Amino acid sequence: MSIESALRELGKEIQKDERFIALQAAAKANDGDEKLQQQMQEMQLLSLKYQQEAEKGEEASQERIAELQEEYQKLYAEIMEGENMQKYSAAAAEMEQMAQYISGMIGLFFDGQDAETCELPQENCTHDCHTCGGCH
Repeated sequence: MSIESALRELGKEIQKDERFIALQAAAKANDGDEKLQQQMQEMQLLSLKYQQEAEKGEEASQERIAELQEEYQKLYAEIMEGENMQKYSAAAAEMEQMAQYISGMIGLFFDGQDAETCELPQENCTHDCHTCGGCH
């Protein structure tokens, strides 16, 4: 099997994984959430207004900039408190963990570790074997 074939097989397995499926479902729910979509548009508008004010240089109103930042942060917090966004964030975190695992394992393979038996070190690994209490 070529590397490209193996990668494509990995891609198929990733897309069958429950974490991937959950992320896709959460993204679809976010896309269908009219309130969330409106809030996202408001966020983009606030960001644009901020950028326009900041580009004025010395003539920029620091009060207006602070006001826009406050509005942005308030809206961001409101968005992140929403049920759909919380589900999306949790699913995205799970996918990020999967991506980190895959990347870490590939790193071990590039280091010449045995692909059949190598394991990622425990999270508290300092990579200094003198401090190791034994993770395997």
